[in-house]
Amino acid sequence: MALSTGRPAAPRLIETPSLSDQVRNILLEALTSGLLRPGDRINEAELARVLGISRNPIREAVSGLAQRGFLVSAPRRGHFLRHFTQQDVDDVFSFRICVESFAIRQGVPLMTQNDHKDLRGIVDRMIVAAQARRLSDLRQEDISLHRRICQLSRNRQTLRAHEGIDTEVQMLIAFVDLDHETPMETALAHLPIVEAMATGDIGRSVEAMENHLRATWKHVLEVYEQAGLRKTGNLRAPST
Repeated sequence: MALSTGRPAAPRLIETPSLSDQVRNILLEALTSGLLRPGDRINEAELARVLGISRNPIREAVSGLAQRGFLVSAPRRGHFLRHFTQQDVDDVFSFRICVESFAIRQGVPLMTQNDHKDLRGIVDRMIVAAQARRLSDLRQEDISLHRRICQLSRNRQTLRAHEGIDTEVQMLIAFVDLDHETPMETALAHLPIVEAMATGDIGRSVEAMENHLRATWKHVLEVYEQAGLRKTGNLRAPST
């Protein structure tokens, strides 16, 4: 097909992730699913072998994750999944409460019946996943619910702020595994939030969200302290 000028039409470009982007996504999934644990070393040579690619895109991906603070470098040792301090946990969860409470305050007056139906549908899918013990699906629906609430605020900065800490939140919870709850308890813990939002009561909705996040925050701290949570941010790479 030609343009009106008679010149050949420009080819339609299809954006595909680079190799380094694909490696980054693989590593992020490992970081946020608990496959990699705090202090674990990123074995670049093994990763290159498993993926069947050179080490260059792996180095690029690892370097990018280190720049974002998810990995730390030890001289002549390589890169390790970061340890979290108590201050890290407190910073992440206190900010998350601010962001998601603000999202509710902005979003509830704007929400339609379809929006509430959408939120309840996410919780229903969490319950189904919990019944089937599909823990990965349960985790993804959990993430989707909190992100959707921020989207419904119709405030792009709120969504950006949420996305900015989302990976750290997932890393923290992946280490804890929330083993104080059954999968069904995890799913049902979100029901009071969407039920409160459906009433249009902003105060009740904010309270439900804050109660949920504070309970998670408290348990994350308990588990990290039991595991010897360090009070400093210095890297303590595992001995070889």
